[in-house]
Amino acid sequence: MNKYLLIINPVSGNKTGSTIADKIKKKISAHNLIFDCLTTEYKGHATEYLSNVNKDTYQSILAIGGDGTYHEIINGLLNRTDDYNPVLGFIPGGTGNSLMHDLKCLDPEDALKPILKNQIQKLDVMKLKFDKITEYAFNILGWGLVTDIGLSAEKMRWLGPSRYTAASLLHILKLNKRATTIILDDKKYSDEFIFILICNTIYTGNAMMAAPKAKLDDGLVDVVILNKTITRFQLLQLLPKLFKGKHIHSSYVEYKQVKKIILKPKHNEILNIDGEIKNYTPVTINVLKQKVSIYN
Repeated sequence: MNKYLLIINPVSGNKTGSTIADKIKKKISAHNLIFDCLTTEYKGHATEYLSNVNKDTYQSILAIGGDGTYHEIINGLLNRTDDYNPVLGFIPGGTGNSLMHDLKCLDPEDALKPILKNQIQKLDVMKLKFDKITEYAFNILGWGLVTDIGLSAEKMRWLGPSRYTAASLLHILKLNKRATTIILDDKKYSDEFIFILICNTIYTGNAMMAAPKAKLDDGLVDVVILNKTITRFQLLQLLPKLFKGKHIHSSYVEYKQVKKIILKPKHNEILNIDGEIKNYTPVTINVLKQKVSIYN
């Protein structure tokens, strides 16, 4: 019989994880499913736990949290040396909930329905190779302005979802341009850019449709590049278009779909990985097509 592990992040989003968990546990119990609970107590707890759990204990891992919680779970599983590959079930409890926007399951109880019906699909994962470590991402890798916004938004958590807009406005005024080389499959570009956003999902941040052509299981990542010629005023005009995916029609934006990326800036910088600010360039990114199974 399938046994589930329910991972609860009580501090993600607006710290409603425990409240959501109470409702979800009642629903699961009503369907006579066997499950254990793990309430995370610190950053990286889910990764640490799943790196060491016996692979025969749980056939499904459910998570109540946001993109950061899902990131921890995927890294805990994919950095293992065995072939442990449980089905993952995601229940929104974060602020951005990028993946859940793609899955059209922003209500926790709606997200539980495919789990109860055992509806499964595949999800691509990005494999990120740094100098000394390997990490995995399911949502985005951002460089430049995207990382600047993430750093500032983290300091503005008290603003809730609107912190992304506030942070964006702050860094549009600064409009830093950075020199980098990016290799997309076999094509090399060297120039100054405002940002480069590498997406596996359509959405990022607070419901921004950053990569409107992205698919979760096509073996490709969508790359959004903003070139250096845009002005502050033009960027302010472009920003609202991100929420509808219309920014990709701008002459200042390049949009590519590729399988492999090498990012080598002139000066190594920290990155935005699934909404978490960490690790440093250079980085090589490969798409692992349909690497994990998820309920949807």
